[in-house]
Amino acid sequence: MPEEKKLTVLQQFIKDKPIPEDIILKCCDGEKKENALSFIVWLRENKLSPRFSRSSPNSWEADYKGKSICILSLRGAGMVQGDWRIRLNLAHMEAYSETIMNEGLQEIIWNSVGYCLYSERSPYFGMAKAPGCSPNKPCRLGETRTVLGKEIKFCCHGGAGFISPAETTLNGIKKLLELEKQARDETHSKQNRT
Repeated sequence: MPEEKKLTVLQQFIKDKPIPEDIILKCCDGEKKENALSFIVWLRENKLSPRFSRSSPNSWEADYKGKSICILSLRGAGMVQGDWRIRLNLAHMEAYSETIMNEGLQEIIWNSVGYCLYSERSPYFGMAKAPGCSPNKPCRLGETRTVLGKEIKFCCHGGAGFISPAETTLNGIKKLLELEKQARDETHSKQNRT
């Protein structure tokens, strides 16, 4: 009888299709666990139920209007045991940029920028090889982006997102997701009228 092929971590994750709460309960403690679980509840209440992601183990993606609006992950690159991460996909941010500025949410977005591990903004600056990346990548040192009128240098193409955000930051993230949903609704409504 042939030996059964051992599944990779990602293959096992896809096979098991765990819900995020199960992994959060195993990985996180204290305030990190409470915030992560409350955010999952909020996502579900707002019709943004996370589904397991086929791209990475211990990652879940929430869609709205057929496109990703945020990704939750645990045990990712640059994270310590017990951390969790939210990455936002604010594809229509320009439509509500004035609201972001008026409500003081711009700092939340600016603070979520991920910096290239080889840039002077990184805690690994000056190391021969930063963890989780390669010094020979063509994207080394990142790129300069203008985000809500602010020029930000050394942006990593992958971005950082929010690692184990506190309740205040989570409230801002929820507001940003609500604004993104509204913008997507308006775009969808306009497309259906034409």
